[in-house]
Amino acid sequence: MRNENDYRKTLDKLNKAATKTARAKITRETGVSRMPLCMAMPAFLHPSFFPLDPFHLIYENCMAYFWDLWTTFSSPGEIMHIKTDKAREFGRLVADAVITLPPVFSGPIRDPFLKRQSQYKIFEWMALLHWYVIPIGTELGFNPIVLANFAEFVEIVDFAMAIKPYTKDDLRECHMKIAHFLKEYERIYVGSDPEKVSLERAIGEIGRKVRSKKAPFANVATIIYERELLRVLLLHYPLLQVSKPMPPKRRFKKEIRILKSERKKLDSQFNVYLKAIYQYIQQPIDREVDICQWTKHLLNTGHTLSSRLAEANSNSNHRSSIHFEGKSKGEEPIFGKALAFYEMLGTDDAYVIFYPLINCKYVLQRWKGNWAQKIQVLPVSSIKCMIGIMDYKGTIHILRKHPGSEMLSTEELGVVEADIDIEGADVE
Repeated sequence: MRNENDYRKTLDKLNKAATKTARAKITRETGVSRMPLCMAMPAFLHPSFFPLDPFHLIYENCMAYFWDLWTTFSSPGEIMHIKTDKAREFGRLVADAVITLPPVFSGPIRDPFLKRQSQYKIFEWMALLHWYVIPIGTELGFNPIVLANFAEFVEIVDFAMAIKPYTKDDLRECHMKIAHFLKEYERIYVGSDPEKVSLERAIGEIGRKVRSKKAPFANVATIIYERELLRVLLLHYPLLQVSKPMPPKRRFKKEIRILKSERKKLDSQFNVYLKAIYQYIQQPIDREVDICQWTKHLLNTGHTLSSRLAEANSNSNHRSSIHFEGKSKGEEPIFGKALAFYEMLGTDDAYVIFYPLINCKYVLQRWKGNWAQKIQVLPVSSIKCMIGIMDYKGTIHILRKHPGSEMLSTEELGVVEADIDIEGADVE
């Protein structure tokens, strides 16, 4: 094995090579394979493991290993073990919850109990880690010590994958949290039995992109090199990144005309909603106001928030996209189920009629509560983003889209474009 300085000199030559042919020549002459550029950074000494991206390491390795520990690698007498009937129920609830997971979040999440060995995808492991393990585990009575330790792992992952700046104090706090998590993990999963210590390292699956039958490993090396080169280039020059779509010019889609009979009937749904709007703005009600009734609202994120009014006027069985998170004057966020949208013509005023989430509790870094039966009103400008939910016997668990998913392609998220309602292309 060459020493570190020789290895770095070789990598410098490799990275400066003008063509693939030249790089291949250096590889043959030096015996050094093309590796991710991050391997050459001072923070990483060779030989060392550096994953192609965090997704394979955290989700296809760590999350998959947690699941196997709970269901397969442990025995019924151990604290972390999940019995077969409970694991089966967990998988069923995950598969059933897809109906209230907006299509823009990810593709459909399959039952991990039945599909664990059927090429369970990265986005599915992401869904278990960020959305489903904690709420469903809480409802099904998973061991609270095990869940608390796992929740700390999720919090660490959220911190590490958030696209935002951190101070040294933030990093120090994260290091302390990681140390606490590892100590608890060792106490729960290892104890005093050294045979329970295992290491698993993988760089991920890129096999489907390999095109060379003659030299598949060289093909893999090239793919890895080029992807890491692009990744590092974008870190140095963020402006090269494909820009996100601009906020839509139109705010609403799919108008449903308000009939004269609806205006005249005082107990009609329209008049109930109109009364709620005027109570919110604290003005006398005007039943002849020039107002439009819409079923969908275009968010600044580029996504389309639907409503129950849209679902009532559709014969489709698509996944629901009617749940949202809104800004609140207090510390707690507002979560709602959109019923309809109303725009006061000639003004900038527009409102969403919704059922709010009440009895909200923040448990293991997750919000949960119950739907209220009384409607509320909120300006559409206060809507932050679309969310998903999981309903377990009337207890509603909030599922926020993870920021790390922005780093994945549509294909990697399993998103089917036909299922996404975007401006100019309604899905009915």
